[in-house]
Amino acid sequence: MAHMSLYELNSLIKSELQNSMAPSYWVIAEISELRENVKGHCYMELVEKEPNFIQAKIRANIWAYTYRTIKQQFNQATGSPLKAGIKVLFNVSINFHEVYGMSLTVNNIDPNFTIGEKTKQREETIKKLREEGYLELNKALPLPLVPQRLAIISSSTAAGYGDFMDQLSNNAQQYDFKTETFNAVMQGNETEESIGKALANIKERSSEFDLIVIIRGGGAQTDLDSFDAYGLAKLIAAAPLPVLTGIGHERDETIADLVANTSLKTPTAVAEFIINGVDSFYNSIYELNIRLERGIRDKFSRAKDQLSHQGHRLERAGSTYLKQADNLLRDKVHMLKFASKAKVEKQRNSLDNLQNKIKLIDPENVFKRGYSITLKNGRSINNQEVMVGDNLVTKNHQNTIKSKVTDIENE
Repeated sequence: MAHMSLYELNSLIKSELQNSMAPSYWVIAEISELRENVKGHCYMELVEKEPNFIQAKIRANIWAYTYRTIKQQFNQATGSPLKAGIKVLFNVSINFHEVYGMSLTVNNIDPNFTIGEKTKQREETIKKLREEGYLELNKALPLPLVPQRLAIISSSTAAGYGDFMDQLSNNAQQYDFKTETFNAVMQGNETEESIGKALANIKERSSEFDLIVIIRGGGAQTDLDSFDAYGLAKLIAAAPLPVLTGIGHERDETIADLVANTSLKTPTAVAEFIINGVDSFYNSIYELNIRLERGIRDKFSRAKDQLSHQGHRLERAGSTYLKQADNLLRDKVHMLKFASKAKVEKQRNSLDNLQNKIKLIDPENVFKRGYSITLKNGRSINNQEVMVGDNLVTKNHQNTIKSKVTDIENE
């Protein structure tokens, strides 16, 4: 039986590939792994995926000299670096090494394909969110009349966070805001999970806040890729409170912006929006107060006029009544005077009669009429027993007679 060594077999495969394959091919693949070594070479693993499995996989490399040019051109065209998780159109050459096996050498990359792929993926994400009812879900929540209790999702070290807090704290109207910051990673692969945890924490305490604010500072466009993720967009849409976003970019809205209740370009713009919301409420209250004061003044004026009119009527009626009362009072006084005079005269006659009676029984007058009184121990003898030997005093009109009882005749 004819046979060959493994090396001979691999050499045959290499020879056949070189003779039968074209110098290069344009291939669509997703980068599943990417790393750069210290010499500037780029090593990747490329895959083609189906929903539930990997259909194909191969190693690829870009040598340092080529990689510097490709990396710069791709970044400038797409606004994103070469990284794991994106689909790319590669121009590759096929290599087979007796020891290392099959691999691809990347000669060039067409960034236009990736731009189109990202646009397509973005449109598919938006369509899916719309079909599932998430695109308008958070927008249906009404903004609070007075947004003063704010749950802020951001990195506390971000410049945009500092700008937001400074704008909010130093507002010209000196409104007070209660803020609590939920720290999160705002770029990179950890963004979706980190913001998701912050939203879950806020949901448990949703009664303590009026709004959720998601803010970050400016940065490379690539830093915003996480904000186009379906999972993060779904979490924001389903938040229990209205969400305001200030991602800090000037390009088209991210999907996170699209599902938020209100999106603004920068963190400072978000702060101004919130301040204006409170200001609008204050102005409406102020205007209502002005209208209320005006209405009260008008009612008071009408009431004053009515009271004045009623006062004149009452004054006229009162004048008539007073005249009638005065006449009645004058008649009553006259009658009282007449009755009092008659009563006084009657009482005077009674007093005169009484005085005459008193004069009649006055002891002096009685004595003058020839009567006398005999006393024993200063008391009338009519009220006590008289015995022989008692000393008596007898008084009449002119004299006081002292005597001693020598004899008593009983009658």
